[in-house]
Amino acid sequence: MVSLYIHTQPTEKIAIAVENNQIKEFVIDRPNQPQLVDSIFVGKVSKIEKGLQAAFVDIGSEKLGFLQRKELPAARANPTKKLESLITEGERMIVQVTKDAYDTKGARLTANITIADQAIVYLPFGNYIALSKKLASNHVEEKKATIENIREEKEGAIVRTVAADLTSAELEQIFLHLRNRWALLEKQSKQLKVPSCLYYDAPVLDRFIRKFASEGIDHIYLDDPAIATELRERYNHLKAPITWEKQLEDQLPVTIEQLMKACVHPKVEASNGVSLYIEETEAMTIIDVNSGGFTGRNDKERTYLQANIYAAKEIATQVRLRNLSGIIILDFISMRNQSDKKKVLDVLREALDEDPIRSEVYGFTQLGLVEMTRKRATAPHSKLISDKTEDHLTFSNMTYVYALERVLYGYLNTNVDAIIIDVNPKIYKLWLQHIDLNKIKKQLHQSVYMNQTKGVTSYQVKLAGSSSLIKDFLETNHHAIIDKVL
Repeated sequence: MVSLYIHTQPTEKIAIAVENNQIKEFVIDRPNQPQLVDSIFVGKVSKIEKGLQAAFVDIGSEKLGFLQRKELPAARANPTKKLESLITEGERMIVQVTKDAYDTKGARLTANITIADQAIVYLPFGNYIALSKKLASNHVEEKKATIENIREEKEGAIVRTVAADLTSAELEQIFLHLRNRWALLEKQSKQLKVPSCLYYDAPVLDRFIRKFASEGIDHIYLDDPAIATELRERYNHLKAPITWEKQLEDQLPVTIEQLMKACVHPKVEASNGVSLYIEETEAMTIIDVNSGGFTGRNDKERTYLQANIYAAKEIATQVRLRNLSGIIILDFISMRNQSDKKKVLDVLREALDEDPIRSEVYGFTQLGLVEMTRKRATAPHSKLISDKTEDHLTFSNMTYVYALERVLYGYLNTNVDAIIIDVNPKIYKLWLQHIDLNKIKKQLHQSVYMNQTKGVTSYQVKLAGSSSLIKDFLETNHHAIIDKVL
């Protein structure tokens, strides 16, 4: 069973999944680096590439989105028609992001819109009904008949495993609710300028919760009582309790800062002295297995096998935790026995099956490397939270800005009256640009002072305590330039 911890109060939103006191997955949502997968836009066709049978669509992002012919509902109804016969340049259209922009490429788009719920994915133009393979056979025909009886022409749906616990009436109610949501979005789209965001699918709320089967969620913890109430109403079929926690980060196995550091550190210690070295490049990710500290059997081949099995399990953990995607090359310890190689691949595939994002393991090459891929929908965490220097990854300035804001939220519900923070001038400048000070003022009762100094690389809490303590410090250090920011 997994517990979800969702931070929504700070500017940087974070959601974390914990199972058996181990962090399995986390997502980050930043306003300056938004994740747009499943979000819906009113866009404009900027250019049609006849040779590619694809169009570039302006959705308001820095790069134009990419829309292939097969992603148009009209393409299914008119299989022989060229793209240029189905849409025109300058045309206004509703599109949905299926893959975020990455490096030089714009977002991947579709006009085959989906409106998702935990139990059903509503397809306005789907014209088919699909059911989860995990649904018991006695549920399949019943659920399919329920949707078939109420769907209109061109409509479709994907019925998820969660639907097994729902009655036909409940399933019908959800379908009709999703249909109404789409009808409202269509109506709103006509009043928006082009390009505009019609619906933002929040990565740390709806999309994150939908990743997990309802019956597999043990608890959902939130840092905002209003959001907790909203989720209880929206997900009333969830059996897991939704709870507001005052100090949410204190409930985690590690701090958010420790988690982020672990996600950019190239070396990972696995079990029994086995370690991994992870290098992310522009073209692919390379994971090297090292058994230098492994203590196993006297039989060398058995030792290599056992070390590789430990490594395979840790690789699956790190791929999901770091949100690695695209081509991934694994360099296991060399094994000669084909049955041993098969055992390692079986362990790797079984461990990857727990990941909601699809991956493919292709096996060992003649060079003894394992090739695998993982579907890329959003950027790896390293792209969000770090800057690459010549030889390693370090936290970006924006990561420190958001971390500083979390530090201040950590003083909520404490007896501290005032805080003085030493902060690097670069971080301070970005802080003023990107953090909503009015929002923090409404929630924090503490006075916050910031002292700009190049003596720290990011920030450091210099003093936190009573008002008199801080007043004495300010009077003693009257020569310092200390700004009161809150």
